[in-house]
Amino acid sequence: MLFIDSLYINNSGGLLLLQYLINELNDRQIDYILLADLRCKNRIDNVKKVNYLEASLLKRYYYYKKLGSDITTVLCFGNIPPPIKMNANVYTYFHNINLLTLVEVKSFKRRALSWMKRNVFYFFKHNTDFWIVQTTNTANQLKKHLHETNERIKILPFYNLPAKLTNLKNTKHGDDYVYIANYTPSKGHEALIEAWEILHKRGIDKTLHLTIDDSHSLLLQKMLTAIQQGAKIKNHGFIPFNSVIDLYRLSKAIIYPSYNESLGLGIIEALSAGCDLIGSDLPFIHAVCKPSEVFCPYQAESIADAVMRYENNCSQKSELLIENKINDIISLLSD
Repeated sequence: MLFIDSLYINNSGGLLLLQYLINELNDRQIDYILLADLRCKNRIDNVKKVNYLEASLLKRYYYYKKLGSDITTVLCFGNIPPPIKMNANVYTYFHNINLLTLVEVKSFKRRALSWMKRNVFYFFKHNTDFWIVQTTNTANQLKKHLHETNERIKILPFYNLPAKLTNLKNTKHGDDYVYIANYTPSKGHEALIEAWEILHKRGIDKTLHLTIDDSHSLLLQKMLTAIQQGAKIKNHGFIPFNSVIDLYRLSKAIIYPSYNESLGLGIIEALSAGCDLIGSDLPFIHAVCKPSEVFCPYQAESIADAVMRYENNCSQKSELLIENKINDIISLLSD
């Protein structure tokens, strides 16, 4: 019997991947038990057998102690290996590189939380047999910080791309730019907005589409100031996926100024939709694709320079370097 522990998954990106995995298991009629965060009740569809639990370390520990002996394979879907050593094949899907190093933030509370999560992760790391990661970049981080071997790391990217997205690849796109991402400190929105102010001063006025929700007032004020100074920026807030597809259709390239990603689903979506990518000159970008242009994400001038080079029509076409390995993952879990 396959046991899937998704207790630490409760946001949109992780839930989308979990739902995709559940659907694939159902299609293949593979039996499983799912442990899910109580906050995800009624948010996971078509699940065969699920137990909801408060996402606490202690409750997770006692749940594992009561697991039956019929469990032959465990998939920890949310970065953290089991709290106990299991008599089963244990795979941990790892994507949060911040668990390997302390997050550099000014807030003492956030830094303390980061420290606590990292130490819990380090304490449990010996309870997994294998790590499943999306890219060579994440694999390299595990080797660097945990001294893991190639034999214990399986690079198996997986993602679900709707046909209405991939059908855009052969259609005519607009002349705009887009960045599909809500704000977090590592997403690089501040430098991107400054870059669009610089581009306006240089006489380049291309529209940049953003998707920042209303909860980030300081960033929205920074964006409004840039717009008032002439920068062509349109913020759409949180939008459904059909509207995301419309933005890809309007755009010839995605700008990706993030500092760190486990995969960067937005990169895969944009390239699969026929957009080029202008992104941070960092390992996670190069592990996923060959970008058309790169820049230093910490410098607005560098971002503006990369856009100008791209506007001169002498940049290479972006190329996706990874493919969906969902079939390999299912085979691994069902052996």
